Amino acid sequence: MVFRMLTVSSAIAIMCVGSLALPVAASAAPALPKVSNCGEISAKPTGLVLSCADANTALEMLKWTAWGQSTARATGTFSENDCSPTCVEGMYHRYKATVTLSAPKTINGKKVFTKARVVFPGITDQSNRTFTLN
Repeated sequence: MVFRMLTVSSAIAIMCVGSLALPVAASAAPALPKVSNCGEISAKPTGLVLSCADANTALEMLKWTAWGQSTARATGTFSENDCSPTCVEGMYHRYKATVTLSAPKTINGKKVFTKARVVFPGITDQSNRTFTLN
């Protein structure tokens, strides 16, 4: 009889321990890529220089509509110096634009977008352009 009580008690104890919720390691979502703005790494910048050597081409007033693992999208203003007759004396021309960042790669341990595709909706004197980001 004593043996039977121990067996029943042991079974109850095992059932109680077996029903405890044990913590499960949560798998963290991979970090979203960022963008290099001439070496300054950030996410969702309001401006992005497309020609780091002279800063004559840039995206301004960016409003991000999507930021994911493979692409990021924004609307804003494309600004470019015509460098006529020289870049110092040139005029900046601005166009409404949409930009799609893509081609994320790990560089120096950080995942960053490496391409920017600029589209000029409704503008016929500009063609779509793709830039490599530094």
